Amino acid sequence: MTPQEIARADALDAAEEEARATESAGVPVVTPDTDPSPGAGRMSRQTLGGPAVEQVQQVSLGAGIALVGLGLGFLAFRMRRSG
Repeated sequence: MTPQEIARADALDAAEEEARATESAGVPVVTPDTDPSPGAGRMSRQTLGGPAVEQVQQVSLGAGIALVGLGLGFLAFRMRRSG
């Protein structure tokens, strides 16, 4: 095989791997039932829009950062008392 054929084959392999990765990384979407039961109310399954998903991710990130900060502060006080 020539170097050009090898490079072309590598590029095709990389494109196939990327396509597989993007296909499996999608978020499953749940569609609401067409005929909800009268007792379903707030407990029915619904889809989340793009802005709602982004807001949840931002809140999760902020909460995680805050918890890390609290943990570091706790460790600092514990180390200060023991020394």
